[in-house]
Amino acid sequence: MTSGSEISSELVRTQLQRIVACQEFDASDRNRRFLQYVVEETLGGQTDRIKAYTIATSVFGRDATFDPQADPIIRIEASRLRRSLERYYLTAGKNDPIRIEIPKGHYVPTFGRAEIEPPRPDGAAAPASSTLPRRSSARGRHRTAWKWSAAAATGLVAVFALAWLAQVEKYLPLSAGNRAPQVAGHGPEILVAPFDNDGANAADAALARGFTREVVVGLTRFDGLFVYGPETSLLYEANANVNRPLHGLPIRYVLTGGVTVDENRFHVTAFLVDANTGRNLWSETFERDRTPGDVFKIRDSIASRVVQTLAQPSGILYREEAKGIDGTPSESFTSYQCVLKFYEYRRTLASATHTTVQKCLERAVTEDPSYAEAFSALALVYADTYRFGFDKNAITFDPLPRALDLARHAVELAPDSVQGYKALHIVYWLLNDVDRSFEAAERGLALNPNDSEMMADLGGRLCLTGNWERGFPLLQEALARNPGQSGLYRIVTFFHFYLAGQYKEALVEAEKADSPSTIYNRIILAMAHAQLGQAEEADADVKEILRIDPEYGEHVTADLKKHNVHPDIAQAVVQGLRKAGLNVAVAQRQSAAEVDYRN
Repeated sequence: MTSGSEISSELVRTQLQRIVACQEFDASDRNRRFLQYVVEETLGGQTDRIKAYTIATSVFGRDATFDPQADPIIRIEASRLRRSLERYYLTAGKNDPIRIEIPKGHYVPTFGRAEIEPPRPDGAAAPASSTLPRRSSARGRHRTAWKWSAAAATGLVAVFALAWLAQVEKYLPLSAGNRAPQVAGHGPEILVAPFDNDGANAADAALARGFTREVVVGLTRFDGLFVYGPETSLLYEANANVNRPLHGLPIRYVLTGGVTVDENRFHVTAFLVDANTGRNLWSETFERDRTPGDVFKIRDSIASRVVQTLAQPSGILYREEAKGIDGTPSESFTSYQCVLKFYEYRRTLASATHTTVQKCLERAVTEDPSYAEAFSALALVYADTYRFGFDKNAITFDPLPRALDLARHAVELAPDSVQGYKALHIVYWLLNDVDRSFEAAERGLALNPNDSEMMADLGGRLCLTGNWERGFPLLQEALARNPGQSGLYRIVTFFHFYLAGQYKEALVEAEKADSPSTIYNRIILAMAHAQLGQAEEADADVKEILRIDPEYGEHVTADLKKHNVHPDIAQAVVQGLRKAGLNVAVAQRQSAAEVDYRN
């Protein structure tokens, strides 16, 4: 983009109106006003007024008490507006003469003229570099910044042939001679090919295109995925009948499918295909009843379910990627493979793998100092040393301050990523700074509402402080979206039933926790077995508690206070453990109902 110093205000305003009036500019009405405000203020020479506070009060309707340090709404919406502008200029606005951009880290827009590639002599070949899209920074949130010139597009062959199991031919695998080179990055490359309109009504093609767009947008919110965006999908659609892959384009997975809409239902079938082998890795159907007025809401809801199924830490893509490191010595792991191993560890919290994961991540942050996700993962590993006692004798430093530094650095490296906020949420929780813990969780969930792990973390800890009304629905929704995530969340569902006297249901939840390396799994099992009169099982649970921590009976209350547990829950734990046969100190029995564990 060339300098915008010679661009008149009239040209900029004409471009602004072109953008906000375009149906393919997928910003909300509020963000359209956001864009209009900052452009007009800049054209009026009042860039000093373009700050989070003035945007919040002038555009977003916030009152004079708005605190940009406590409320991240402007930063979050600015990030969304940047992505909307980027998508606009990759699609409907690709030939627009004027570029309006909002640089990352600022709210003051810049204006420039589009670079026009000079025509080449007839028959001249395009430079080699123009045949591939240009990858955006790995530290950025949005992975769809793939820019194509018209000359480059004409030199590209098809991406892949559409694959419909038992209906049309399989995806053709890349041959040894044309296989795309693997990029040494932090995650797999995925192409979201346009979903077909499988219904009888041609007018529903727009709904299928919108569904594709929502899936692309949702996937870009997950770190570690390189998502080929709408313009690449459009190229795919244009060449769908050409049965050769796109040369040189590094794609690991292809997602595609079909959308059927009728008067009563919205039906989606999705397929994930290995781009190198043509093998179908996953397929699923999603269906919702509909009424005429809620079709867009249902479309977006199903798109979110597809995204969650694929991209969450224990989802299809991560499980498929993890298969590639089975049997590989951890010493030879890449930074990305260390993070994959971390997610595998987090599902079960097996103490036996804690040291391996810690060493791997310590090497990763040293060798790859810009990899934010590795920093947040290592922060959580150190936090586990504090809260579970894993390898506590193998370190010579206090793990929590180190974990806090790592989590903060992860946020600095990737401020639009949910991962750093996950780590901050847990570390602040363990530091008994509950307000900051919840603030970090809320920010993280706002950045990626599809992240079921962040949703479960926030919901579970709200419940532990006594806010069941808000916390439990969040936790239930997170578990419904992702039943395979860490069993520790079942501790909260256990207490939901236990406090209501539903001990059989509580035991079922305790067994689902399935984290035998942690003392808390043993605690809830002992409580449930004791209440159900299963003395032998309760006795075995108590022995395991004492094996993990021989003096736990002496500091039950202190441990619960350390984890900000509400007095009602703390009292139930003390009483339940005593009934199971654990010798709980007398002073704790007297104080359990008196101490406010939230202070």
